This record gives sequence, C-alpha cells and structure tokens, in this order.
Amino acid sequence: MKTIAIYHYQYFRGACKICYRHFINEMLQSYEECHKVAREIYGEDCEFQHYTDFGQYDSDDTDRPSFHRMEEAIENGEVDVVMCNVLNNITTNEKQLVKFYKWVRAHGLDFITAKHGLDAMKYIDIFIERNNM
Repeated sequence: MKTIAIYHYQYFRGACKICYRHFINEMLQSYEECHKVAREIYGEDCEFQHYTDFGQYDSDDTDRPSFHRMEEAIENGEVDVVMCNVLNNITTNEKQLVKFYKWVRAHGLDFITAKHGLDAMKYIDIFIERNNM
C-alpha cells in the first residue's frame, strides 16, 4: 500500500458564503483529481493523507500549519509519496519549491502532481538543471 500525502493551499481572505462554497468545491475537486491520478499510477491500494491550509498565508512561503504537519509525517516515514494538484499549491517561490522537492527526494519519496503525474519530477529536474539550482 502506498501512503500518499496530498497538500493543498487555498488562499482565502473572507468572502460571501457563495464564494466560500466555491473555494471548498475547488479543493474537493482538486483532491478527487489527485486520488484519480494517484490510483492510475500506484493502483487501487492507496491511502491518502490530506494536508490543507486554508486562509491568509503567503503563497511565497511554506510557513503554514498543515504544511509543517506534512513535513513531520515525511520525517517520520509515514508517507511514500508527496502530491499536489499543481506545483503552486506548495509555493510560488521557485527556490523554496526546489528546496522542498530536493528534500522530499532525499527522503526517497516520489513527488507528483495531478496535472503531470510522475512527469512532475522530470520537469522539476530539468528546471533545476537549466537554472543551476
């Protein structure tokens, strides 16, 4: 069985109830897409751990409560794969994203996205090489 940590960050600064429902629905759709792609890659025997930060956190920074909980789970060997819908769910800061990606890979884990599956690692590796990171 693969244990897959799915991270999602949704900036939310307060809005009407309809907007709030829209944000929640987007997150749920994101998770459903992640589940679908993960099962296509690893089979049906997957367990999912969801880590969601919903609020007014800086998208350039990973200093968020659920992100830290996911890092602890990685450190403790509780997950096999780190996944997000799209890379900017982790951070919009390229240096921080690369640092986190290298750290995940150093723990022997796959890092995938719903949009690119396992190819996400290939694309990040190419980015790292081209930018001498």
